[in-house]
Amino acid sequence: MWTVSLFVSTILKQHGCEEPRKYPHKDPLLGLDYWRAQREAAQKSQWLPTSKRLFAKYGKTYEVNNLGQRMIHTMEPQNIQSVWATNFNSWGLQPLREGIAVPFFNHGINTTDGDFWRHSRALVRPTFARIEVANLGFLEKHVDRLFDQLPIDGSTTDLQPLFSCLFLDSSTDFLFGESMNLLLPDQRQECMSFIKAFDYCLYGLGHRVRLGSLRFLHRDKRWLASIQVVHEQVDQYIEKAIRSIRDTNGSDELAKKADRYVLLNEMAKQTQDKLDLRSQILTVFMPGRDSTAHALSNVFHVLARRPEVYKKLREEVLLHGDAKLTFETLRSMKYLQWVLNEGGKDGKSPIYVRKGDTVMASMWGLHQDRDIWGEDAAEFNPERWHEMKPIWTFVPFLGGPRTCPAQQLVLTQNAYVLARFVREFERIESIDPNPWTKARRIGFQSKFGVKVKLVRAVSHN
Repeated sequence: MWTVSLFVSTILKQHGCEEPRKYPHKDPLLGLDYWRAQREAAQKSQWLPTSKRLFAKYGKTYEVNNLGQRMIHTMEPQNIQSVWATNFNSWGLQPLREGIAVPFFNHGINTTDGDFWRHSRALVRPTFARIEVANLGFLEKHVDRLFDQLPIDGSTTDLQPLFSCLFLDSSTDFLFGESMNLLLPDQRQECMSFIKAFDYCLYGLGHRVRLGSLRFLHRDKRWLASIQVVHEQVDQYIEKAIRSIRDTNGSDELAKKADRYVLLNEMAKQTQDKLDLRSQILTVFMPGRDSTAHALSNVFHVLARRPEVYKKLREEVLLHGDAKLTFETLRSMKYLQWVLNEGGKDGKSPIYVRKGDTVMASMWGLHQDRDIWGEDAAEFNPERWHEMKPIWTFVPFLGGPRTCPAQQLVLTQNAYVLARFVREFERIESIDPNPWTKARRIGFQSKFGVKVKLVRAVSHN
């Protein structure tokens, strides 16, 4: 132990490094006290407030012992930039994610490094080209169906599950070329088993993330059964794509027939390994469906409590009249873009990170940093974007080589749905007294949903 300490001390001096502040463990060997505190915070839906308190107490970068492994938590922009961009080749996420996700995702763009990751990204990137992102026709029909599900008598509705159905429909349409059509009344019950199974898969992944190196203790038969349900459904799409590719001999006939590129069809031209195709498509499908729905739900959770913001947003959208919403039109709506955006001793000395250490870059902490965003960092304030042009201080889609390839698609879809809502409804009122509280799952989803009353505009009555 003395030899190791001497070696670390020498390295620190050579590179001018300092040790980060350390969490005061009661159990310095395994750090079980920290792990139990984190588990309890997650069970009580207090993980985000707890994370905020720890950063406030120990600084923007601090060290913990997480089940015997050195882990560095950071919300410092320069550290995040170093991990994701400037020193990208020195970092990887496969050792951290692959073992946790293998039963569900196996190997894909979000769980691998190196050549396999580059191969996966090359397969995905063409689908998110500008011409495909700007094609809003496939989304329009799904939003029309969503509006058909909304009450016309002003009664309470929960937008969160509806947004989940919307983006499940649009994601399957966009990625598989065939929608699950959950927003059609006669299809809802038939697909509920898939929704419940998929949601439970994500819940299980969140639990495995918290277990870390103890994930072998996760022995949940329901989780494994849920994975099988999801796999069987996705495998049906894969079988159809492979048959179609074989029938057309890999030509562009299939793409022309669909009138757009379909990710699964394009991937099936490159490989017909069913396990590989399933892994690749699932790692894209999860954020495409889940993250987009969460982001929009959280925006509406706030808008229902901020009528002045909704009114200003509606005024901007109505300036464009009833003209068809296009990619260019949505990008020109500045206030709408602002609304979507909302959602050592001096702390500057370099830190020596050993091989095998885990660095947890807290995007949530970064986006709540008062040194960057001001004293109202935790408040919903779209106007802050009037002068701000952040680079590595605002990275909801990460940055560097791992920047989310679907970034423009997600932003465009959210902008389109939001603009359609403010055209259709004069007001949106909250019918839920609960503050926003994180649900126990991967992603930032409201524990209590988004229960609102929608007041239609007079022209739409």
